[in-house]
Amino acid sequence: MLYNSFVEDVFTWDNERVVLKMNHTSELLETIVTQGLDGAIVDNFQAFTSGRIEPKLDFERGEITFGIHKGDDNSADGIKVSRAEESIFVWSVYYSVLSEAIETLRDSPELRSTAHYDQLKLAVIDDPVSSMDDVRIVSVALALAELIKRASGLGLKFIITTHHALFFNVLFNSLHRKKSRAYVLQHDSAEGWLLRKQSHDSPFSYHLGIIHDIQRAISVNAIERAHFNQFRALLEKTANFLGYTGGWGSLLRGPDAALLTKVLNLYSHDRFGDIDTSEVAAEHKEAFTNEFHEFLKTYRWAAAA
Repeated sequence: MLYNSFVEDVFTWDNERVVLKMNHTSELLETIVTQGLDGAIVDNFQAFTSGRIEPKLDFERGEITFGIHKGDDNSADGIKVSRAEESIFVWSVYYSVLSEAIETLRDSPELRSTAHYDQLKLAVIDDPVSSMDDVRIVSVALALAELIKRASGLGLKFIITTHHALFFNVLFNSLHRKKSRAYVLQHDSAEGWLLRKQSHDSPFSYHLGIIHDIQRAISVNAIERAHFNQFRALLEKTANFLGYTGGWGSLLRGPDAALLTKVLNLYSHDRFGDIDTSEVAAEHKEAFTNEFHEFLKTYRWAAAA
C-alpha cells in the first residue's frame, strides 16, 4: 500500500462548488466502498482535527463536502477547509484503509471477512504530514506508531520517509526497542555516503546540517530542488522555536521574499509533471541565495560565519 503525492492527486478541489472531488477510477475509492470504510474515515478525520469539522462522502458522485454542525445558528455546510485539513483528510483515508487491512490480517485466514488484503506485504508512506502543524504531526505520528505495533507478527513491512524532524523523532521514540537496529545515512567528503549505527533519535544537529548542505550547494552553484525543501524545513523549525503564529513565510525579510515563498510552496509538492526533479531556474536560484543569506544574518545563525 502506497501513500505519496500520487495518492494526494486522487483528490482535487472544485472551488466553484466547494467540494473535494475523488477520482472515480482509483483503487482506493473501490476499497473504501467495498469494505464500507466511510464511517471510519469520518471518525479518524475528526480524531485528528478534534471533531470540529464533519466530512460527508458521496461515493456515487465521488465527492466530499465539509461542514460544521453545532445544532445552532453557527452550523454551516459546504465550507472550504484549509490546506492542512485537506492533508489530514487524505491521510485519514489512507490510514483507515491501512488500519482495516491490519485488523483483517490479525484474524486467522478462515475468519477474515475478505481476502482483499491477503497479499499485502509492504506499506510505503512518503511524508504524510505536509502542511500540518506540530500538534497534528504528533497526533499522526503517534497513531501511525500504534498501527505499526498492531501489525507486529503479521510479516507486514513499513517504509516511512519524511523531511520533518518532529515526525521522525516521535516515530523513532515510539517504536524504538532495546533490540531495534537503527542506522543513519551520512555523507562524508572523503568517504562518500556511509551507513552508520545510531542509538538515539538525534544523530546530528539537524538544523546545522541543513545550513551546511545549503552553503556547500551555493558555493559551487549546485542548488537543486532538494535544497529548497531543506530550507523550508529549516524555516518551519525556526518559526516553531520562535513562536511565530504566522508561519515560516514571515521569517523571509529580503527583497525576494514573495517570490521565494511561492517557489518553496511549489517545490514542496511533487504534483507538477512539467517541473524537472532537480533543475532550478536561474532567477529562483538567485532568490534562494539572497533570502538564505538574509535569513542567516537576520536570525544570527552561528553557521553563517
